[in-house]
Amino acid sequence: MKNLTLLVLAAASSLVALTEAHISFRYPCPRRAPYDECPKPSGAHSWSDIDYDPRTPLGTHDRQNLPLPKWPDSFAGTRPVFTAGLTVNTTYDVGAVHKGGSCQWTLSYDGGKTHVVIQDFFRNCLRDAVSGRTSTLPVKIPANAPSGNAVLTWVWNNNEGNRELYASSADVVIRGANGGSLSGVKPALCNYGPASCYIGEESVSAGNWGEAHFKAREPITITVPAN
Repeated sequence: MKNLTLLVLAAASSLVALTEAHISFRYPCPRRAPYDECPKPSGAHSWSDIDYDPRTPLGTHDRQNLPLPKWPDSFAGTRPVFTAGLTVNTTYDVGAVHKGGSCQWTLSYDGGKTHVVIQDFFRNCLRDAVSGRTSTLPVKIPANAPSGNAVLTWVWNNNEGNRELYASSADVVIRGANGGSLSGVKPALCNYGPASCYIGEESVSAGNWGEAHFKAREPITITVPAN
């Protein structure tokens, strides 16, 4: 009876954490997410490896709480296949909207070590989302994106509330050219530790939503060898 009570309490606390958190990917499935449609743990992973709090921020301007990507891998399962040049309707599990913010989407071909930004939506990203519902945003995969296993990451700085950085990473397959390069800029990881760029609340910073930091992003080229 005692063990059953502990299990119930643990499950309840996990649900509370998910409810009180903020925003994450829903599709494609973020790594180790608890959503019903996402892969489940097997083999080297156990049920204790599930991320019951996928919507929590990775950090604040004072502290990096979690790495990017948050987890080193996904549970084994079928990865969604995205075709280069086409648009993907990504969905988000929305807890708190924080009056929107600035979104960046990146691709990585080395498991999440290096990222190139493939799309931006500054200032008003997810402003019209509704707490407790999913929200959809279109993301176009670059026409010259090379084929291969990749990590699609969404990065978000909120306009209101604690100065935080949110991000979700999902393992996907890109169907494109056999080898090649993808050029762009590195993501701006603001409000992610004391050494990071700082974006204040828009309402108290005369409308400053971090434009200068996004304009100053470093160029990067990712090269994927042909098979």
